[in-house]
Amino acid sequence: MRISTTQIFNAGLDAMTRGQSDLMKTQQQLATGQRINSPSDDPSGAVQMLQYREAIDAVEQYQKNADRAEFRLQATEGALDQVGNNMQRIRELVLQANNASQTTESRRSIAVEVEQLLAEVKDIANTRNANGEYIFGGLNSLTRPFTRDADGGVTFNGDGRTRSLQISPVRQLSIGESGGDVFMGIPAGNGTFEVRGDPGNSGEGRIGVSSVSNPGAWTDDTYAIEIAPEDAWTVYDSAGDVVATGVYQPDATIEFSGVSVSLSGRPADGDRFEVRPAGEDSVFEVYRRAIDALRSDTAGGPARARMNNELAAVLQGIDQALAKVADTRSTVGARLGAIETQRSINADHLLQLQTTLSEVRDVDYAEAISRFNQQLTALQAAQQSYAQVSRLSLFDFLR
Repeated sequence: MRISTTQIFNAGLDAMTRGQSDLMKTQQQLATGQRINSPSDDPSGAVQMLQYREAIDAVEQYQKNADRAEFRLQATEGALDQVGNNMQRIRELVLQANNASQTTESRRSIAVEVEQLLAEVKDIANTRNANGEYIFGGLNSLTRPFTRDADGGVTFNGDGRTRSLQISPVRQLSIGESGGDVFMGIPAGNGTFEVRGDPGNSGEGRIGVSSVSNPGAWTDDTYAIEIAPEDAWTVYDSAGDVVATGVYQPDATIEFSGVSVSLSGRPADGDRFEVRPAGEDSVFEVYRRAIDALRSDTAGGPARARMNNELAAVLQGIDQALAKVADTRSTVGARLGAIETQRSINADHLLQLQTTLSEVRDVDYAEAISRFNQQLTALQAAQQSYAQVSRLSLFDFLR
């Protein structure tokens, strides 16, 4: 077979071009540290890389969501801690005021501090986070959740729902608390029923501890305990039917329909005490009732008894509010713990994905350097042989 000079040249050029291409590919792998720099390098490996990158991006987003959730929940926990401290202080003041040694003037001085505590708890309820969002506004986080009415009351303008963030493929976490759940809907009395003295009572009967002794026997109805002559008492239901009777003894319990009510002091004939299913108050209303009771006129035994009964009801409201705040803080703390646990799980998963991606994508430097040296030697040999062959010509032998 005859081989032309053109064929020789083309073969040499092809060999050098392939050598340069292989050398450049290996050089790029060494420069980038990646075995696959384009899909053509390894089509199946490129598909795997894409899948692992998508999984890594998802886990990294879950971690960012966990950081955001932690930030918001920590702000909520801090605000709830302030609310709890505020309530503890007003509880101390009410206990201090509900003492026979206090005077009308000293109680009114205490009322001034309670007013400051009320203003403070309103500010806490309208707390914003660093993004300018109201942390107790629910989904309406840009709307001021609590505003004052014309009659001095407080209205909740937020949303009862809360925002959630995805912190894993299968886990969503609520990142806040609605102010309606925290500050509104505080159960009155002991949570099942409340006892209130009639405003027209002329005696000095004081309401003591009330409790449910038999939940199965309690019926949601309004009852009236009426004091009759010779210290007799009678309990009537809302239909006017007699439910129970007995003889009044100070600090003894009056039991009927599965509940126990304690009265102390000396109620007058005809005095009435209403036992009704527990309604709901707001934290702000409980504070307002405390202020009104502390500012009331306590001249005379019946007036002091009414004030004592109102402050006792206020204390029950504060205790119910404190219990709700404590439950909410416990829930928030559990979510913070869940975030920490999930963040650790996500970090482990992320490390596994990155390790697997590295195995598919990254170059083996020892093998690549060895291959680079081999390819460089082959290219140099091809170039030298091409230079030698390119000088072969018949004219070089003619003289």
